[in-house]
Amino acid sequence: MNWHQLIEERGYEMHQVVADVLRRDPAKLDRVVGWIEERLADPDYSIHSKDALQEWLDLIRERDLPGVLEKLADRSEDAFRMRHSSPFAVVMPQEESMRILRRYEALRPRAHPASV
Repeated sequence: MNWHQLIEERGYEMHQVVADVLRRDPAKLDRVVGWIEERLADPDYSIHSKDALQEWLDLIRERDLPGVLEKLADRSEDAFRMRHSSPFAVVMPQEESMRILRRYEALRPRAHPASV
């Protein structure tokens, strides 16, 4: 497996934790929406990042929690692209995040460069 694939898997795993958090406490989606709205209102926040956040906000408003959970579980390239600009760190438990990051970082020396 190359490093790029490991990064995709790491992001997917982290978002499965986020999905579990949101299933247990759907009100946390409001916290995500608030975080997105703050960034969208910030004139100094990157326009590219705002586009990605607007896409998440549109999904949340159109499809609510079921749409978010579906996107988080999706393995398509579009879902990977969206997870790459994820607004869900605000609900990700830090200890879980660090556990996953450490585990995948330990795999780095065995991963092939992305171009191989």
